[in-house]
Amino acid sequence: MNLAFNTNLAHGYASNSQIARLLTENWVLHNSYCPSCGEIPLNKFENNRPVADFYCKKCSEEFELKSKSGKLSNTITDGAYSTMIERINSENNPNFFFLTYTKN
Repeated sequence: MNLAFNTNLAHGYASNSQIARLLTENWVLHNSYCPSCGEIPLNKFENNRPVADFYCKKCSEEFELKSKSGKLSNTITDGAYSTMIERINSENNPNFFFLTYTKN
């Protein structure tokens, strides 16, 4: 397990939100397991899949990563509110990973 982000992945990116997404998704991919069944590793969905970042091949659970610099609050920002609500209300609703990080 590596607690630090692989900052080499951020080279060539200018947007802070793109860098954060890239680094946090890579960190989860290499440092987590399925909380439902314990399977290692999780697998990454293709980019831009609505409300789904990772899945478990063993138990088929799906996970959405929400990350934030600093402390979590009562509000979790999501870019496509209607898509998120639709997915949460569906039969195949996702589990969530909430990850906080510091910029240093």
